[in-house]
Amino acid sequence: MLRRNKSKIWAILVVLGLAMPGLAQVKEVKSFKRNMQVAQKDGQPVLSVTFDEVFTPRLRHRLSSGFTSRILVDIVLREEKRKTPLAQGLVQFTILYDIWEKRFTVREEGPMGKRDFRIYSMKELIKTCGSLRDLPLTPLLSLPKKMESRIEVRITVNPMTPELRRKVREYMANPDGSGHIGGPRSFFGSFSRIFVSEKDIQADMVYTYRSQRLSLPTNSTTE
Repeated sequence: MLRRNKSKIWAILVVLGLAMPGLAQVKEVKSFKRNMQVAQKDGQPVLSVTFDEVFTPRLRHRLSSGFTSRILVDIVLREEKRKTPLAQGLVQFTILYDIWEKRFTVREEGPMGKRDFRIYSMKELIKTCGSLRDLPLTPLLSLPKKMESRIEVRITVNPMTPELRRKVREYMANPDGSGHIGGPRSFFGSFSRIFVSEKDIQADMVYTYRSQRLSLPTNSTTE
């Protein structure tokens, strides 16, 4: 009888994703090809991209329920031939819906610091949190000229992996990696390893966007 009860408890825990961390994995994984825009401002690459497919009906329902949601955006610019990381960035959106005031409170954290928004519609929320415009990427080395590259943008919705969340906090405290022993390249090298495989991430969703082949821009823009 005791053994049977233990089996029932174990089955319930597995269903809930509590018994074995490896089972509480990503619920939805998708990949997309996406045209992205890369420019240079002040000698630094900047990225513009949209990813509004992330806002599925299920996510919209959760966002409107009053529970806090997090959308983590990890970007890597890689050399096309050798896949060498050339630059990287990270942005996190924290979203909370006030059911009494009927508005969303959004905190954006990233290379430009922290920014807070009050948003009053789902349409405006998707516009704010479903795209990046001129996001600075931190170079990991001197960017070569006339080298073909690609960008990978990974969106992790409600990350739950403790190690991942620790790494995000570490990054947000030091976005350019300048205070890390070994400099930015060492910092991002250790940081990015956690994003290698979706199977190691516990989250509601992981969407990956891969750019077209790009040539790194050489002229600064000032608009």
